Amino acid sequence: MNKKIENKRQKFIRLAELRTEKAVIAIENLIGLSNTRNYDYNSKDVDKILKALKDSINVVSSSFSKSKEKKKFKIR
Repeated sequence: MNKKIENKRQKFIRLAELRTEKAVIAIENLIGLSNTRNYDYNSKDVDKILKALKDSINVVSSSFSKSKEKKKFKIR
C-alpha cells in the first residue's frame, strides 16, 4: 500500500481550494437571477442577497483572525 500521508498544511490547501472554488461557483450562479426575462425582483431583494453574502464573508474573515479572544464589553 502506497498511501500518501497528508500533513495539516497540505490538507488545508487541498480543502481551501476545493471549498473556495465551490463557493465562487455558487456565487456566480446568482448572476443568472439578474435576468429580468426569467425573474421578477426589486432592489430590496437584491439588497437582502448582498447582505447575506457580505455577512457570510465577515463570519469567515473573523474566523481566520489571529485574535481568538472574546471582545470585552466596555462603556468607554
